Amino acid sequence: MRMTFFTSSVLSVLLLGGCGDIAFPTLPSLKKEPPAPVAAPATPAGPQAPLDATGGALDVPDLVEETPEQEIAPETVFTGSKQVVASLGDPAVPGLWMETSLVSNEQKALLRSASGAEVVVTLKPSPSAGSARVSIAAMRALGVPLTELVELQVRPAN
Repeated sequence: MRMTFFTSSVLSVLLLGGCGDIAFPTLPSLKKEPPAPVAAPATPAGPQAPLDATGGALDVPDLVEETPEQEIAPETVFTGSKQVVASLGDPAVPGLWMETSLVSNEQKALLRSASGAEVVVTLKPSPSAGSARVSIAAMRALGVPLTELVELQVRPAN
């Protein structure tokens, strides 16, 4: 065993020794030269029109009309107190919200669970007249089970 190791070592040295006449390619220089300065394109004086995606001039109106914020009519604001049966809504939608047929516009409301826990949420209009759907964050804040239908009291947020 010892002799085999010695023989293979000597043979390897002899074979590699004959490689001295082989010309290996040299690597290109890694020295970086600074880029040549680029002349700035000549631009005419004065403002230029914005360009669209194709490079053509974009037609921009001079005056932007302001639209007043839409006010919620008093008859669409949720008032009073309602009991609703709610289930878990889309867990991918973040925030504290409840989809319900009680409202036609988004507005704030207070939800109270049977245990007395409360949370302020945004009521969102729901096209269906069935049970309400509550965000996962709101259900966790109320301490109610995520997999069950829960009864909640809905009141206006003050």
